[in-house]
Amino acid sequence: MKSVPLGGKILSVSGEVQLGAAKAEAGNALTEGARLQTGANSSAVIELADGSRMTLLPNTLAELATSRGYGARGKGSSASAPWFSGLVRLVQGSLDTAAAKFAQRATPLQIQTPTSLVGVRGTQFRVAYDDPATQNARTEVLEGLVRADNPAQGNGAAIDKGKGAVLNPAVREIKVVDLLKAPDLSATPGDILKPLGLWPMPVLDGAARFRVQVAADAAFNTIVRDLVVTTGAADLESLPDGNWFARLRGIDASGIEGYDSMKTVRVFLPPPRPWTVGTSRLDVNGGRHVLRFIQQGLDASDTITATVSREQTPNAPISTTPPTIAQASASGGSAEIGLDLGLLDAGVPYLLRMTVARRDGTPVAALTYRFVGLSGSGWVRDTLELVKP
Repeated sequence: MKSVPLGGKILSVSGEVQLGAAKAEAGNALTEGARLQTGANSSAVIELADGSRMTLLPNTLAELATSRGYGARGKGSSASAPWFSGLVRLVQGSLDTAAAKFAQRATPLQIQTPTSLVGVRGTQFRVAYDDPATQNARTEVLEGLVRADNPAQGNGAAIDKGKGAVLNPAVREIKVVDLLKAPDLSATPGDILKPLGLWPMPVLDGAARFRVQVAADAAFNTIVRDLVVTTGAADLESLPDGNWFARLRGIDASGIEGYDSMKTVRVFLPPPRPWTVGTSRLDVNGGRHVLRFIQQGLDASDTITATVSREQTPNAPISTTPPTIAQASASGGSAEIGLDLGLLDAGVPYLLRMTVARRDGTPVAALTYRFVGLSGSGWVRDTLELVKP
């Protein structure tokens, strides 16, 4: 039967995406042999001639190997639509596919990896070949039914909705298993606070790790992050501040990924948390100055670092940086803080800058005070003068 080439197109592009040697753009046509590659934190959505859509996740290389129409008859508006035959070759990475349900196909829509062949007539499924070292190809069916073949072993398996399988060229058995349930994100925070930018993972039975994807749109056509999380939290510190759509799914011990849950999240750096210095006392003995003060607003895990420098005179060059005279640190675990500021000269104006480091990374306001060095031995109360920022 005669066939004619049918073109596809790129629907959307996010980040660094190449079409052959050129930069890919939304609206670009896809012809047979077209190769599309996404970079890190980048993605693309394509539409095939039968209406099927595929999302190329970050670090994916795919080729439109076959896109043809068979058996079209007639001319003009009365012409019958051709029967579609399509094959996408997944060289590396992951594809999320929503195959058109009512398309006329001469052969099942197929996705080929170096070690597997997946054919489908109408469904939503995922195919991945993202670990060439193991040569594992992974298929997960979210809706419908697919046929996954292992050419090296000459066998295959039908994979129904809610099932998944890993195919390896050296393993004959194809074990079809249930997909993990969608994680419960009701207790997972929607705010992701910088500078740490950590998003805690939920508890999910059977999950050895999680996949987290972040997109600018609810349909996940513009995926900007795609990462596997093996610890208790996903590191999203590199995300720009703003509102995002995040989806998460569990991964079982064999690497098969389950159903998604989605949550809108807000990434931002909160304003510095205020804290105050109350009653203070500056002691001096032989030129050594020790500052004691009552603090409010700090936690036991906070660390205070004090830096003492000479105050610049009005005639000092603007480019001159005041040299650090002394540094001291203390824990915020008690109400009264003691800081040994070292040997200071009497009658000399100094600047005392106190910064706070929190274990969780939340910013805390820095405070700067002015004081004058004391002479002899003794003490003075409330000698600190706050320098307005």
